Amino acid sequence: MRRLTGTLRVPGDKSITHRALIFSALAKGESTVTGLSPAQDCTNSAQCLQQLGFEIRSTGSDALRIVSPGLTGFTAPDRTLDAGNSGTTIRLLSGLLSGQQFKSVLDGDASLRSRPMGRVLNPLQEMGAQFVWLEKENCAPFAVIGAQLHGFDFDLKVASAQVQTALLLAGLQADGITVVRLPAAVRDHTTRMFSILGVPFDFVDGNENIVSVQRMTEPIAPYHAMVPADISSAAFFMVAAASLPGSDVTLPDLALNPGRDLVIEVLREMGADITVTPKSNSCGEVIGTVRVRGGDRLRGVTVGGDRMARGVDEIPVLAVAGALCDGEFRVEGGQELRVKESDRIAAVVTNLRAAGADVSEFDDGFAVKGDTVLSGDSDWTTFDDHRMAMSGMIASLLAQSPVRIDHPSCVAVSYPNFAADLNQLVVR
Repeated sequence: MRRLTGTLRVPGDKSITHRALIFSALAKGESTVTGLSPAQDCTNSAQCLQQLGFEIRSTGSDALRIVSPGLTGFTAPDRTLDAGNSGTTIRLLSGLLSGQQFKSVLDGDASLRSRPMGRVLNPLQEMGAQFVWLEKENCAPFAVIGAQLHGFDFDLKVASAQVQTALLLAGLQADGITVVRLPAAVRDHTTRMFSILGVPFDFVDGNENIVSVQRMTEPIAPYHAMVPADISSAAFFMVAAASLPGSDVTLPDLALNPGRDLVIEVLREMGADITVTPKSNSCGEVIGTVRVRGGDRLRGVTVGGDRMARGVDEIPVLAVAGALCDGEFRVEGGQELRVKESDRIAAVVTNLRAAGADVSEFDDGFAVKGDTVLSGDSDWTTFDDHRMAMSGMIASLLAQSPVRIDHPSCVAVSYPNFAADLNQLVVR
């Protein structure tokens, strides 16, 4: 019987890597970042910064030296800033560039062009930012025309860490006070890193869902940031180990952000044997080791919309575990899944149904009736979504017969060596 055993340090956290790179804009001088994610998404962020006048040089396999000109020293880009598949890159740069006194054009690949950009650009316009849709309204490509910004009090209807961060980056360049109110908790990498780096901000009335900033009058000091391992990448190994009896996998140095721990919470609710051992801190994050041991068959649970922001990227692979659970695995209130790198609700339903699972689709989610086996021997369509490709590899491992993944190479967006690392742990 197949099982997973061993210890694996997954690559650096993608969300934290983006911020460690982009927040260097708030400093002036030489910063260093180690433990970087190898994801193509993060490479896109670095390349965009280079086009804005940042000097970036590799100092090791996962380390960069970044010389920032500071917020007032950007160079107007002479060509389109290409975010590739990275929503984080294009949305955070939209906020950063909205206060600059030049025009920039931002674009991405076909997948990114299909994802909604109005959710960040429309609020930025309330601050005086100017944008022009270049092809299709609400989608990339678009032009950012730098302007003098003014503070604004935002009451966001969707809990989004990307939108929050974009507005805060704009607020640091705006006259007056900018307040961003979230309807629910999100991954708080931005405020944690702001605290460590010395970026001025406040929690309004002590509420961590309400953050205020005002114009920075002086740059922060250059810094050294060490990026911890990525819990979203580790989630796939957690699900596989929890689903395969006899497995025993240890995942060290993970960022244990409470806005990112849905996969641990849900697997525990499903009956998984998971031990979490906090050990240290980095980039404002608690870092620790997660050990997962496979045992009895998992049981079905319901994941509601109130928890979606804490694990929207992990829902597809949790659904794979749900196909083999005792009972029903159900997702509700997951409208955000429709507008990720793919329509992940439709993608999950299509692929699991083809693999032999009993799945029902709703406007805001799906339900999988668990069974003792997942037959497999089916086509698995990624829709060029790295999370769907990685979920397909886990489905292949758990199914009676492997699935045929149409575009496995798209995992490079977040985890280029995923297949090799998975194979390293598998015992057949």
